[in-house]
Amino acid sequence: MGPPRASVREGQFSIGTDLSYSETDQKLINGKWTNPNADPTSGDPGGRKLKDFETTKLYCTAGYGFAENWEAFLGIGATKAEFGDDLWDMGEDFDSGIGLGIRGGVKATILELPDYDLQIGGLIQIDWANYDGKLDSSQWPAPDFVEVDLTGMQIAVGATYWWEDGFTVYGGPFVHYIEGNLEQYTADGFDLNWDIDEGPIWGIYLGALVDIARNCVLNIELQHSSNANLFGAGLMLTY
Repeated sequence: MGPPRASVREGQFSIGTDLSYSETDQKLINGKWTNPNADPTSGDPGGRKLKDFETTKLYCTAGYGFAENWEAFLGIGATKAEFGDDLWDMGEDFDSGIGLGIRGGVKATILELPDYDLQIGGLIQIDWANYDGKLDSSQWPAPDFVEVDLTGMQIAVGATYWWEDGFTVYGGPFVHYIEGNLEQYTADGFDLNWDIDEGPIWGIYLGALVDIARNCVLNIELQHSSNANLFGAGLMLTY
């Protein structure tokens, strides 16, 4: 997410790269299966749960200070996901190809306390990611195809503290909402579909900014919530 404040001044641009790795647990609800290749039939496969759904995202992100103490940002990049033996408990393994991810949002500095080297602010961001790949098991005659679409929204508040020249720390609470679906196409003609609807999920985040060159900042961040852990790193250039 980055620091909960506007990272650029009004009229200033930034561009950078962001890399994140996360592990989440996702509940699959409202399941339904159909078999269009046979006499049209359908049924309920029951609820499932994805444990340790591992995602890696690499974004190129641009930001712009569109007003005093306000910043808008937009990123686009590549995604990849994995999960293991937890959907059907049959030793299956999912490894997606490279998918598409998009994110955007706004940040704002709400209060500045220069005597204490402190800023208070917040942010809201929305991201969408797609993961396509094969789900395979040694117990199956052929692999299945799985597609996962996820849309998430994070709202965060917090403080940013200038620890010393060239080193800044930040952190605070956040809330996360996730919606999407998982669809599985089996080799024998079944189409299974579940919804994903999680939230509000409460968590905390902690990060640091390190100046590594003029107008070049390294950002490292950790997030923890009841169903997820995330590590992220970014490199930002401002001009």
